[in-house]
Amino acid sequence: MTAGSRPPADSRASTDAARPSRWLRFLDGLAGLLAAGMVILGVLLLASGLIAPPVLSAAGLGPAAGPGWLRVGAHLLVGAAGELVVRNRRNWSPAVRATADLSVVLAAVVVIGWAWWL
Repeated sequence: MTAGSRPPADSRASTDAARPSRWLRFLDGLAGLLAAGMVILGVLLLASGLIAPPVLSAAGLGPAAGPGWLRVGAHLLVGAAGELVVRNRRNWSPAVRATADLSVVLAAVVVIGWAWWL
C-alpha cells in the first residue's frame, strides 16, 4: 500500500468498530474534566483550610471557618474515584464505560451542589 492509497474496506470497518461513539467520547471527556477539576478544587480547598485561618487571624480579621473538612474530603474523594475511572476505562466495554462516566458526572454534580449551594 502506498502513502496516498486508502486501506481496504474491511480494515476500515474493523477500526471503526473499535472506536467508541461520539456520545461516549463526549462522556469520557466530561468525566475526565470533572474528575480533574474536583481534584484541583479539593487541593485548593485543602490549602485554603490550612493556610487561611492562621493568616486571617494574624492579620486581625478574626477567625475564619474555612470550607470544612467534610467538603474538602468529598471533593478529593470524588476526584480520586473519577481519576481511577478515567485511567482504567479503556479496557471496559462501551456500556460499562458509559455507566462509569455517568457515575462520575453525577457524583461531581451532587458534591458541587451540596458543597457550594447547601
